[in-house]
Amino acid sequence: MKKSLKLFATSKWFDLLGVALVVGIAIASGYLNSRLDQFVNWGPWTALVPFGLISVTNVGISMLSTRFTGKLSNWGNYLGILNTVLSGTIDYILGNKAAIITYPVTFLIYTFAIQKWQKSQEGKPNQLSKTQTKLVAVFATILAFTFAYGTNYIGYGGQMNLLAYITSIAFALSLVANIFNALKLTTQWSFWLVYNFVQLAKASVQGNFANVGKYIFYILNAFGALFVWNDEERKESEDPSLPCPRQS
Repeated sequence: MKKSLKLFATSKWFDLLGVALVVGIAIASGYLNSRLDQFVNWGPWTALVPFGLISVTNVGISMLSTRFTGKLSNWGNYLGILNTVLSGTIDYILGNKAAIITYPVTFLIYTFAIQKWQKSQEGKPNQLSKTQTKLVAVFATILAFTFAYGTNYIGYGGQMNLLAYITSIAFALSLVANIFNALKLTTQWSFWLVYNFVQLAKASVQGNFANVGKYIFYILNAFGALFVWNDEERKESEDPSLPCPRQS
């Protein structure tokens, strides 16, 4: 099972399958044919902007960002920045106030991640002691949940309902995972697993079976990436000739 999941996380064929899956879901949901002038009136030129095509392309970029990160490639972070810029623009146009507030933070985290990964050993995760990892997890969790609740409280105009709370929890989990990713630490995949299971439960309750399929894919990818990163971490610990990747 472990070998199969690692293959799932690293195979280029599953990269293509993942992109095809999320793009197919977006197209089936009717996003492809929408134009910018359906949402904003910024002049005649907006009728020429293929807003739907940009949105559909963006979900493919998001999938590739996750896949490259699972392979310990810094391209995942570069694509993450592109995805953040496009997603922020799309949510601004759609008037999603709660989401708009979060994108500058995500952008800064990805910018830090690119620099951190460039300074680390290529294809190898960084390592912290168990105590350091726990301290980062506690600090990041408190910070993320506070920020997520605050932004959604503002975005929902103080009218927090069940959906707002679920959205806050999901965003907080993704924020913690992104912080661990910025530090290039394997722990991120545990948080991504919890995040994807929360999203899977949400999609199941809503009867959104297309998203159920999407998050099952993301869960399998997270398991596979966790095994890939853990194995690379173990190789570093067992090979005395490799430079120590621990953080100062």
